[in-house]
Amino acid sequence: MNHVYHFIGLSDERGLAAHLKAALPNAITLLALFFGLTGLTYAAAGNFSATVACVLIAALLDGCDGRVARATGSASKFGAELDSLADVICFGAVPAYALYAWALASEGSVAWIACLVFAGGSAVRLARFNVAAQLPNRAAWMSNYFTGMPTPAAAFMALLPIYLQSADWLSNSAAQAFALWFLPVLALLMVSTWPTYAAKSMSRKALRLLFVPSMVMAGLVVYGLFTLPWMTLAILAMLYLASLPISLWTYRKRQARIA
Repeated sequence: MNHVYHFIGLSDERGLAAHLKAALPNAITLLALFFGLTGLTYAAAGNFSATVACVLIAALLDGCDGRVARATGSASKFGAELDSLADVICFGAVPAYALYAWALASEGSVAWIACLVFAGGSAVRLARFNVAAQLPNRAAWMSNYFTGMPTPAAAFMALLPIYLQSADWLSNSAAQAFALWFLPVLALLMVSTWPTYAAKSMSRKALRLLFVPSMVMAGLVVYGLFTLPWMTLAILAMLYLASLPISLWTYRKRQARIA
């Protein structure tokens, strides 16, 4: 058993409670992976509402595992690699297949290539993220930004054609056409150097500076997800799109100020 502990970055000299605490972030990562794979089976069965729910739950869990690892002091290279493997499935393969099964299969090879490009972009994005995390001398303010669109955000955005069609804001044919060019655009954003806001830093600032408005907005989002889920998801996706030029402007402004 000792060699297993060493392999996953744990010491065999620690007690069982310490091992369980260290294993908790990896368990959350695996739970996110299970939700992603469950979403894949729902997509194969044609239940795309359940697929969207599984991807969103996987994204929430993905945002928790790193925080738990840092809070418990159990961050490890093993956990980082496991997280990336889970992410490329949950936020690369699952959305791509879901969109293809949803409405793009009738578009033939062009649609399949668009889905492959999106999945490939997520894999490249994650590989670059792992390499960048090991680079020294990164300025502290840069932690407020990601380089390129994060894969969970890209997965959420990739499902926008489903939100729009389900909310009756786009016809099925229009949603298909939108998805065909939107997926490659998202792939380019993932592998680009476009600075995007890091959710953890933005949420901390919002809670510190605008606590009451943040709680009100969170309550409205939860209410919207229960009452008008597709419309709420579509609005959130479009708000995220609107934040991209703002994040680029603030990043360059900060960069110029320091230079």
